[in-house]
Amino acid sequence: MLFNSYSFIFAFLPLTLLGYFLLGGRREGWYANAWLALASLFFYGYWDMRFLPLLVGSILVNYFLGGMIIRAREKAAGEKKAGRLWFAAGLVFNLGLLCWFKYMDFLIRNVDRLTGLDFPLLHIMLPLGISFFTITQLVYLIGIYFYNEGKGERDFVSYALFVSFFPHLLAGPILYHKPMMKQLKDVRLKVPRAENFARGLALFTVGLTKKVIIADAFIGPVAAGFNSAESLTALDAWVLAGAYAIQLFFDFSGYSDMAVGAAKMLNIDIPLNFRAPFRAGSLSDFWSRWHMSLTMTIMSYIYTPLVRLRGKVTLGWSIFSTVVTMVIIGLWHGAGGNYAVFGLLQGLGLSVNQIWKRWHLPMPKVLGHVLTLAFVAASCVLFRAENLTQAMQVYRAMLGLGGEVSHPLMYLPAALWVPAAAVLLIAFCPESNELIGKHFRPNLRWALALAVLFVFSVLHFTQVTAFLYFQF
Repeated sequence: MLFNSYSFIFAFLPLTLLGYFLLGGRREGWYANAWLALASLFFYGYWDMRFLPLLVGSILVNYFLGGMIIRAREKAAGEKKAGRLWFAAGLVFNLGLLCWFKYMDFLIRNVDRLTGLDFPLLHIMLPLGISFFTITQLVYLIGIYFYNEGKGERDFVSYALFVSFFPHLLAGPILYHKPMMKQLKDVRLKVPRAENFARGLALFTVGLTKKVIIADAFIGPVAAGFNSAESLTALDAWVLAGAYAIQLFFDFSGYSDMAVGAAKMLNIDIPLNFRAPFRAGSLSDFWSRWHMSLTMTIMSYIYTPLVRLRGKVTLGWSIFSTVVTMVIIGLWHGAGGNYAVFGLLQGLGLSVNQIWKRWHLPMPKVLGHVLTLAFVAASCVLFRAENLTQAMQVYRAMLGLGGEVSHPLMYLPAALWVPAAAVLLIAFCPESNELIGKHFRPNLRWALALAVLFVFSVLHFTQVTAFLYFQF
């Protein structure tokens, strides 16, 4: 089920809210959590019922493994290595699940290419949200095994809801067990709160407008540009890269706003994913603002442990760890050479950033901002290109090695106010979470403005499109 659909906005969300708060006072909120968990599973199954058993099975296995780790730790009186076999089983299960569904055909294709063999591809369909519900549960097991978390929080319904919570399920943000369980146990949050509902609805409306009015306007022009990649001029290619970067930002940040807003209506706070990333003055600053829940998770559970493998952190080892981490982030987004190259480029860019800072070299603020935006836009080509060949055609054009006749406006929406509005919003408007968090007031002026945005967005539901991050 899509956030930007009639069925979600006018049926699923109102009924879910109504049931949750009607059941909020019964058995200390257990019935409300059960209702929300069942609603979340319905939300997932509505898209494709075939994958619902996969999600449920993943929840059951990880819940069992978490319990076994806790039990082993209790029997061994807190011995750190207790439960390591159960933890290892959890790693194998979750990574195996991810590798089978997301990377198996990619691995077969590369084995065939390297060995000359001809193993047939399995053509496995990628289940929606598998990257997010898998990494969420991996972090849960890591928290139990290494940090002794989750000891007194073994209610299965709450755990199932934590994993399947519908706002985050398909494209994040990534949730953490401890803060979520604290909120799910709090009976005071099972009662409607007018301010939370108003702020949540306002943020949801802003996100809906981002997706439907701005991001979707770029779909046709960007597709046309990449379909004619071999004939692009330098100006075409750079306009196309910028257009796709804008589309990706408004699409994904729009989803994240709607996710945070929907959760807020339920009195539940989930992590923010964006903080004005296109205002970053360096690549490291950009990654601290873009898809923040993923960046924080990968930094905490991959980069930091990798850096600490060596007692003394050297610049060389830090650069190596950065490149490895970013390649993993690239491949996490998808099984393909273009994703690996994307991660490699980001790793090399961040390494240059580290060296620049270590040597205390000056960088004019405006120049740093321009270089960061150019690098990000260029690297986003790898996200949109169907393969490396198409990406290289765009890059050749960027270097002036493409076509001769330029038509840059072909790759922008027909209504040119859309890209103009997008640029103005990126440059000057407060980031949506800041806008609603600090500037929103529940008054008539705000109500009218949001009502106009909501109606305008709903009237554009004639071509409902999935979110770009669903493919990752």
